[in-house]
Amino acid sequence: MIILGLILVLLAILAGILLFQGTAALTDGVDIDILNGTISLPPLALLLTGAAVISIFWLGWALMSSGIKRGRRRRRQAKEEAALVEQRRVEDERRMQDEFAQRERTLAEERRRHEQETSALRRDADERVEEQHLSTEEARRRAEIAENDLRNRPDGRPDTRA
Repeated sequence: MIILGLILVLLAILAGILLFQGTAALTDGVDIDILNGTISLPPLALLLTGAAVISIFWLGWALMSSGIKRGRRRRRQAKEEAALVEQRRVEDERRMQDEFAQRERTLAEERRRHEQETSALRRDADERVEEQHLSTEEARRRAEIAENDLRNRPDGRPDTRA
């Protein structure tokens, strides 16, 4: 592309030089009708004016095409950035949901462990209460037996033979 562009630029310069030399010898003016008026220009001035018009046209064309390309590039970059932001948002949301689920699992595990500990403590407490109840009942039964033995003894004194 660069070589083709260089060849076209050299051909345009060569054609410009040939046209300049060809019109420099002409002295007759060229009449141009513009907006209900007539302008008489020498052929060299007409050639230079034409070259300026073409140059301005190509400059405008180049600015327009580069502006269009830049606009496309900006829109594409904006879309890519928006997609990237959306992807990050989705990843952040998924990560937050995973963290929330992990916390919920941790809390559920702690609740289960706490309930098991509470249940074990209640069982231990119930067993101790039952043991105390049995001990109290055993002590009461022994006291009743001892009381009955005392009542049933003829002398009323406790038996010390144990």
